[in-house]
Amino acid sequence: MTPRYKGTERDTARNENRRALLDAAIREFSQHGYDSANINRISRSAGFAKGTIYNYFASKRELMLALIEEISAHHYGYIARGVLQESDAEKRVVCFYSTAFDYISEYLPRGLVMVNNLFGANNEFKQSMFQAYSPMFRLVEVDIITYGVEQGSFRQVDPAPTRGMLMNIYLGVASQVDEQGKPWLGADQVADFVLHALQR
Repeated sequence: MTPRYKGTERDTARNENRRALLDAAIREFSQHGYDSANINRISRSAGFAKGTIYNYFASKRELMLALIEEISAHHYGYIARGVLQESDAEKRVVCFYSTAFDYISEYLPRGLVMVNNLFGANNEFKQSMFQAYSPMFRLVEVDIITYGVEQGSFRQVDPAPTRGMLMNIYLGVASQVDEQGKPWLGADQVADFVLHALQR
């Protein structure tokens, strides 16, 4: 029994260390961007000796790919929980934008990492973002647009390009936030514009 207990403790410590390194990496990448981010600075910021990060991630590239997976899952969960509680299609649109912009404000470093990758020059990271965000695309396409059309709240539209429009509006506004993460347009303004486009 003792070895299993020790193994569990070891696994817990390893997971906690990995979490600390990911949190430090989010801060580093959000402040310095991918190219200027420093692996040793991340290790030290997490409270470890330089080079410790290589016990968890083989390279800065692998670290960023792990962050993309982590941020996208966290981002999706935050938004989906609110949207799927609404039974009214129009309220789902309002909730999507309000929770989406709240996410950027509440988790600004994560939001900056997301936006920097989406609008950056690294095609591998862009592709990884696209794949990691497929649940979010599905949420917008199926649980907001198609749901609204089936309810009779929205006019007949092609869901895939309409999804792209809704997501691009969100990402465009989210890419222009102030130092507190506040967007230049309010969620209500954006939702009103989108609803005007979707309604019959």
